[in-house]
Amino acid sequence: MRSFVSLVKCQDYDEKRVLSSLRQSIDLIGGIQTYVRKGSRVLLKPNLLFGKSPEKAVTTHPSIIRGMIQIVREAGGVPSIGDSPSVGGLTWTAEKTGVKAVADKMKCPLVEFNRPVLSPKGGGKTFKQLEIDQAVFEADVVINLPKLKTHGLTLLTLGVKNLFGCIPGPKKPLWHLKAGEDQNTFARMLVDIYQVIRPSLTVLDGVVGMEGNGPNSGRPIPIGVILASGDSLNLDQIVCDLLGISREALLTNRVAFEQGMGKDPIEVLGERIEDVKISGFQFPALSQPNWKLPGFLSKTLKNALTAKPVMDEEACESCDRCTEICPPKALTRKGKDLFFDYGQCIRCLCCLEVCPEGAISVKQGWALRLIGRKNS
Repeated sequence: MRSFVSLVKCQDYDEKRVLSSLRQSIDLIGGIQTYVRKGSRVLLKPNLLFGKSPEKAVTTHPSIIRGMIQIVREAGGVPSIGDSPSVGGLTWTAEKTGVKAVADKMKCPLVEFNRPVLSPKGGGKTFKQLEIDQAVFEADVVINLPKLKTHGLTLLTLGVKNLFGCIPGPKKPLWHLKAGEDQNTFARMLVDIYQVIRPSLTVLDGVVGMEGNGPNSGRPIPIGVILASGDSLNLDQIVCDLLGISREALLTNRVAFEQGMGKDPIEVLGERIEDVKISGFQFPALSQPNWKLPGFLSKTLKNALTAKPVMDEEACESCDRCTEICPPKALTRKGKDLFFDYGQCIRCLCCLEVCPEGAISVKQGWALRLIGRKNS
């Protein structure tokens, strides 16, 4: 069965231009009426990771959300905006990112994800019990609105990864800890969440993306596209093509392929990939979570063969958000100094995600650096 992903140019966040590009991207895959019926309760799930200005490219741009509210209402749907930011709560984050101003102007309610419930649809293939916010299951339609960004644990955070935000905030570190044995386990958990939620429509904000030290402290990069699909997994594959990497390089894709998903032919509608392909995109140094090896061998090999979070002491403002969110409690502060216990660290990079100053980055272990030099 053939699947479809639309690829449309959009060079900036001018509201009229964004609305036109959104309409075109959705019309190419059947039109909004294919996904939203009159009276449908529609939950818009953007990426609202952290309260930074839209220019930082950390979150889904407010003009994308504004355009989707208008399009959903034109189809007779009743939209709301929901997410579970890492720090600060939804209202504070929405205010800092410009989303609250849009929500207020459009009279669209913000829904804080703070009601974890077990999925009535059951779990996924790996995790049989998934606690997802009740608002997700109360909605008739979920529209996924990810941002094109890098991520130090998963390489990129796109359609499938964006759904991790449907787990209420306090539960996220626990899931990082539970799925922290290795990157594959974490990716399987993300794919399980995707299978349970199965958003009706995914629209990717790729007008300005993020490269480098994502998902919170990378560099904005103009990309100039909006993508849309009825399947988040198919959309993620086309983004890999757009960035010039193999589809299997994104672990959520690889896990899905192993489970028999995402193998149907994908037809790209609109622009040709070769005409808008991004060259020179800077990917992050990937962190590899814990390996199950005995005693000192585990610690020695893990530090040599994995990347780890490191602190820029001059940039640190001692807010202690990193110590509060760390799932295995591998971060401690002594006076003004912050210490990582790399033996306990599971390389989940929650600390990097919540650092407001970008003071935490990822450093490769000495063996990884050596391998990289020999292969260069």
